[in-house]
Amino acid sequence: MIIKKLIKILLVILCVGVVIYALVTMGDGRGPLKYNEHLDDTAVTIDDEEITFRDLAFYILFEERKVEEQAKVYNSDYTKDFWNLYTNETFIQSASKDVVIDMAIHDHLFYRLAVEEGMDTLNAQEEEDLSFAINDFWEDLLDIQWEKLPCDEETINEQIRIAAIAEKYQNHLAEENGPSQAAYKYDGYNYGLIRDEHSVKINDKLWDKFVLGDITLKHTKINYINGLTDEEKEKFKAEKKGLRRNAKDKSQ
Repeated sequence: MIIKKLIKILLVILCVGVVIYALVTMGDGRGPLKYNEHLDDTAVTIDDEEITFRDLAFYILFEERKVEEQAKVYNSDYTKDFWNLYTNETFIQSASKDVVIDMAIHDHLFYRLAVEEGMDTLNAQEEEDLSFAINDFWEDLLDIQWEKLPCDEETINEQIRIAAIAEKYQNHLAEENGPSQAAYKYDGYNYGLIRDEHSVKINDKLWDKFVLGDITLKHTKINYINGLTDEEKEKFKAEKKGLRRNAKDKSQ
């Protein structure tokens, strides 16, 4: 009896400790943050240029839509399952998050270099291509993303323009120096050599707290382990108990 009372007391103390820890960590800002509350905070610094989280809006919208479309093919009912897949020694959510920040760094660095070399203007054909690209971007956007736009359309359109000029500069480097356009993309070897010549500092303290896949999207009723809804989990548990009961009856 005494042992049981001691166990109950220890369990109560443990539960209280867990609650206190949760309150402290939440109060200390260690949990996921709301992206739209940090739009003006610095996301990354390239040399002396500060890129804000607002400047990442286009890349987040683009990457979240792309991965969500893939997720619908994998599991149209519970797309969050795809985001939580572990493949190539990383989670798809984490890999996609790296793509967002890496593309943003690439485009802002190349845009800056293009400006320095007087290559930050587009000719008539390039302006037309940009117009088509902007129209395609907005047409492809998911309904939920329209509801959760991080900033206004004009700001995002300007980000797409920066990306277009960065791509133009990227192609210029490939033509001038070789070996290919791919070598100067955000994950290209030659681009990596250029990036190493600059100071790039990511604000990991904030960036790590944002959950890609939940910034301009919304996922509900997901079992993050096996894709079952709460209702299905309860049904599965009931069926499992029934099988155990039948097995026990047969053994008697």
